[in-house]
Amino acid sequence: MIKRVALLTSLIVLASLVLLGCSTNRLGSASVTATPTKTPRALFTATLTATPTTTPTDTPLPPTQTPLPPTEIPPTEASPIEEPPTEEPEASEPVAAPTDTPLPPTDTPVPPTTTPAAPTNTPRPQPTATPVPPTNTPKPQVDFRVKEIVAFVDGSLSSSGNHNVYFTVIDAGGVPIDGVIIEEVNNTPPVQVISGDKGPGKAEFVMWAGDYKFKVVGHIDGKAFSSETTHVLSIVFEHAVWEDLIRGGIGTDEASCRALGPSHFSYNVTFQRTY
Repeated sequence: MIKRVALLTSLIVLASLVLLGCSTNRLGSASVTATPTKTPRALFTATLTATPTTTPTDTPLPPTQTPLPPTEIPPTEASPIEEPPTEEPEASEPVAAPTDTPLPPTDTPVPPTTTPAAPTNTPRPQPTATPVPPTNTPKPQVDFRVKEIVAFVDGSLSSSGNHNVYFTVIDAGGVPIDGVIIEEVNNTPPVQVISGDKGPGKAEFVMWAGDYKFKVVGHIDGKAFSSETTHVLSIVFEHAVWEDLIRGGIGTDEASCRALGPSHFSYNVTFQRTY
């Protein structure tokens, strides 16, 4: 790079000396000196390179070598470069609030920690008269009721089948009761059976060709009982209640029960104490 600059400088000096000699030789013969024209300078841009100016002569000599572009081009006066400010503008000072504005209180009131006591003179509600249930529970009309009557096939419906009444005596909760006297009241002399003779709360009675009704009359310890009385229990044809036979599955309706004709069957009868 340095060699190129030195070579270019030597060429320029040599060209200047040649031009100076030519001008001296022509001073006597030339009557009019050519007025050089002013070449306006190009505006500086980042991409343009400087155009070298030459001194006008009658016969301009072309340069023997293309000059190298300058390494640094100063900015022209026509287009000054304005550098952006490097310092940020100072922020305006905050305007102080007027001093006469009342400031909010800084002390937050603390709620009271103690709960105020309820007033002692609060009127008490007047007691209402709650009806007291009667202590004497009304006694049922009877001590024992007939809970169940069901006729069923006991062996067979033929003459070889059984024809008994099987009694069960229980209390209000379903617990068997022994010692209860059950009496047949539709025939004379009356016949009695006692629960517990055939098992807990159990007793039995054998029917024949007759109509029978039963009720509880007392206990073997001497206490008397009142009781509902069963309807007629019988194996005599058409004397039995058809609903008892239908309930036990002997027939599906009255017509099917009548179609059986005279037959043997037994009953399950349950007496339950009402308290």
